[in-house]
Amino acid sequence: MNASGTPVTLLPPTDRSAPLPVNIGAGLLSAVVMLCYALSYAALIFSGSLTPYLPAGVLVTLVSCIVVAPVIAMGSTIRFMIGGPDGNASAILAGLATGIAADMAAGPDLLVTLLAALALASVVSGLLLYLLGATHGSAVIQFLPFPVIGGYLAGTGYLLLAGAFRVLTGHGLHWSQLDALLSLPWLAWLPAVVVCAALMIGARTLKRFTLVVPVGISAGLLVFFAGMHLSGMTAAQARQLGLLFEAVPLSALQAPLMLPLEQIHWHVILGHAPEFLAVVAVSALTILLNATGAGLACQQDPNLDREMRAAGAANVLGGLCGGIVGYQSLSRTMLNRRAGASDRSSGIAAAVGCLLVVVLAPGLIGWMPKSVLVGLQLYIAIGLIQEWLINSYRKLGRAEYLLIPLIVLVIAVHGVVAGIALGILAACVLFVVKYGRVSVIRSEFDLHARSSNVERSIEDTARLREHGRAVIGASLHGFLFFATANSILSHVRERLAAAEAPRVVLLDFRQIDGLDASTSVSFLKLRQSCDIAGVRLVLTALPADARQLLERAGLFSNTVLDFDSLDAGLEWAEEQILAAAHHTAQDSALGLQAHFTADVWERLEAQLEQRELAAGQLLFARGDAGDAVYIVEHGRVTVSLPLADGGALRLRSFGAGTIVGEMALYTQNPRSADVRADVPTRVRRLSLAALQRMEHEDGASAQQFHRFVVNVLASRLTVANEAVRAAY
Repeated sequence: MNASGTPVTLLPPTDRSAPLPVNIGAGLLSAVVMLCYALSYAALIFSGSLTPYLPAGVLVTLVSCIVVAPVIAMGSTIRFMIGGPDGNASAILAGLATGIAADMAAGPDLLVTLLAALALASVVSGLLLYLLGATHGSAVIQFLPFPVIGGYLAGTGYLLLAGAFRVLTGHGLHWSQLDALLSLPWLAWLPAVVVCAALMIGARTLKRFTLVVPVGISAGLLVFFAGMHLSGMTAAQARQLGLLFEAVPLSALQAPLMLPLEQIHWHVILGHAPEFLAVVAVSALTILLNATGAGLACQQDPNLDREMRAAGAANVLGGLCGGIVGYQSLSRTMLNRRAGASDRSSGIAAAVGCLLVVVLAPGLIGWMPKSVLVGLQLYIAIGLIQEWLINSYRKLGRAEYLLIPLIVLVIAVHGVVAGIALGILAACVLFVVKYGRVSVIRSEFDLHARSSNVERSIEDTARLREHGRAVIGASLHGFLFFATANSILSHVRERLAAAEAPRVVLLDFRQIDGLDASTSVSFLKLRQSCDIAGVRLVLTALPADARQLLERAGLFSNTVLDFDSLDAGLEWAEEQILAAAHHTAQDSALGLQAHFTADVWERLEAQLEQRELAAGQLLFARGDAGDAVYIVEHGRVTVSLPLADGGALRLRSFGAGTIVGEMALYTQNPRSADVRADVPTRVRRLSLAALQRMEHEDGASAQQFHRFVVNVLASRLTVANEAVRAAY
């Protein structure tokens, strides 16, 4: 269903070859429906104490039909779109009119001020709608929370219901006024009930929606005029009782430029300026829903920015001519399409049809029963309330749904502006509460699950695995604000309390979308908790703006470090753990002897060629022959891939006690990457020729060397398996 509660069903693709007479016929049928809706909205706006001015209200709404429809037809991306006054905006305008009437005494000044306010609302809405479309801001409307949309549409349904009650009784909808229904003549309410019931039943049972509105209106007219005949009531008596409209010629209309400015109470209009913004908001959202619904039903893709611009231009022109707010209508567009329309001429024909009735046969308006149009209002109101207040219960969670009746209640008591404002505020608070419960910790790790890209000796790797839980790590994602930052604080405190001997808390910010100033307090508390526990806090991959924010808050100290990457942070943490285990990387080379017997180690050393590398010196380059394996005795080398821009991508670093280049040696393939010394480094080289000589002449030494290489590869595989297991 669309914003007015109209069912949306898919129609065949548009046939643009439909002949002109078919388009004109469809447009004239739409004109009849437009006239009925226009009279209904006039009765809604000019009700209660404003009922004496209803003839002027009828002309105002009809002018909107005559002006808005052709502009929408020419500007819409859907070629057979029908535009005109709409129930959602009319419900807001009815509240505006009631407020102005309450602020002023009855008289000529009230009518002139009200007409000026309605025209000004149309012009302001047109300008803002056009600006919204011109700046490609239509998509912004889609960010409104669904409960807010549902709440104000359900609230609009309530306003339409209240307006129908006011048309019938002359009083506002209130418990104390319900007994006024009992004193109504049956001709004032029975046709309304018949129209509403016929429309609701027809929408569910008739296969052709084209027939629903004509059948419903015809049923109401039949009941009304049959009742007049049976009761012996004349048309003059019916008009005296307020059951029929008064026919007023178009010459009675006063455009805003022709209104006596001295009679306009501008301060009263300015006092209701917030309601103008409510009209704009309601109109913009309804245009979005109606255009999208029409595009879906007719299998077209409307340009929402262009639809906004078309509605904006139509309302500026309509306001200058004295009309009310109007825009694209889904129900009338679908009716127009089902009647065979396929071209812009149908929308123009609809406007011309309305003009012909007003100019050539205004007496027809005087034969339209108000009760029939009240039935139209009731049908739209019930559709909105059912769709957005009742049916949405199954679509939303309990907290989100409760916003809808809350917004409706506020709209009923304090008006649309207060209802929408409260709804947006409540939706934001609800979002903060719910998003605060969503963990921004994407993954947790220690040194069992994740390690740096530094290859370490088998002994160092074993020590890091033994003390791996000393690092409490977490990768963060999403947007951080006070609620999510506080959840990080709580989680880290729990892990600190459960850890046996924590030494480092490491937080990776690489995947965060940003953070705000409210997070500073939580991170300051986190530093305090780490200081109390004797733990270093390490932050990695902090965005520049986030680092500046935390630096201004005074977070960084000698106990808080930050690194450019997670890899750098992990490497630093590993060095701290190895140092705490009273083991340095410089001693790692001596540990190689533990993998060989004394005599084999002595013979192996005789085969190793010593080589000293300066910092930055190339050990071997990509594409070189894989004719040797290297044992790093002191220092560190890095494996990297050269990039097209002259830079290099680091793959892995190898520290003391590790071997590098063994894969190319065994596969006899060329080197796949460059290897350079990071610092002054000493390596031992075992050539392929020396290894092959050992295999032929000293099988025991070759066997122990191969076993050592297998142990190194197994150690690497164990680390990789732990990382994969932690990821799942």
